[in-house]
Amino acid sequence: MHLKIPKRLRSVLGILAITIGSIVAAFGIQGFIVPSGLGGGGVGGIALLLYYTLNLPIGIMTFLLNIPLFILAWREVNRKFVFKTIWGLVIFSLSLDLFKGIQTININDIFLGALYGGVISGISSSIIFHFGGSLGGTDIVSKVIQRKYGVPMGTSSLAINAVIIMISWFILGSTAALYTLVTIFVYGRVLDLIQSGVPTKSIIIISDQSEALVNRIMVDLGRGATFLHGRGAYSCEPKDVIICVVSLPEIGRLKQAVRDVDPKAFMIVQNAGEVFGSGFVSND
Repeated sequence: MHLKIPKRLRSVLGILAITIGSIVAAFGIQGFIVPSGLGGGGVGGIALLLYYTLNLPIGIMTFLLNIPLFILAWREVNRKFVFKTIWGLVIFSLSLDLFKGIQTININDIFLGALYGGVISGISSSIIFHFGGSLGGTDIVSKVIQRKYGVPMGTSSLAINAVIIMISWFILGSTAALYTLVTIFVYGRVLDLIQSGVPTKSIIIISDQSEALVNRIMVDLGRGATFLHGRGAYSCEPKDVIICVVSLPEIGRLKQAVRDVDPKAFMIVQNAGEVFGSGFVSND
């Protein structure tokens, strides 16, 4: 049975989660990125460059650089998003300077610094994004550009980060800049993986034994299915098209069920980025 959480409690839990995510993000930067001498993308990347060249505090500079972006966001973006982002940024900025010099694990390998820095950043950002916040930076600019000009957030964010990485190349050197790309790549992959939830597959099956096949799926896998009414283009005969969604570990059992019931069945397996509903992620 799905537990209904009161709206006020959800808001409190959301703020708490954003707070935890912001602290973890700061720890990832000070614990892995900075000791490895790596840069970053967006406003955070600029703050890191200012720290390496002028020894300016990363946290304070991150907050100050975001102020004009918040002014822009206040006019162009949802106010609730702005409030949550300001809260997350304040915690993030304070934690960055509080954790200065911390290094719980002595890592002398720049690759490991880039790898784990990206992993921790991806995990923390996914928590913050899930609860409707962000850590400011170019995410705000990309969101405004998307709303005003229709340019996808990923495209504008990539262009902005590319400029910052090129600047990092000249200031930090080619090695640090290239490993910074590793951090950004790992960050994106971890973020996508967590945001998408448990890997799932969308299955389309065309079979003359559709009724028997659906019964087998429900018994063997415990999954439901949906019939769509179709018609063969060559034979012009009506056919039931089966659509179902299964988790990655269930793919093998589903294929075996299809082979047992109808070896001639036509089956299409597709990636399902996100699935909401019974048996998968709650859409509440």
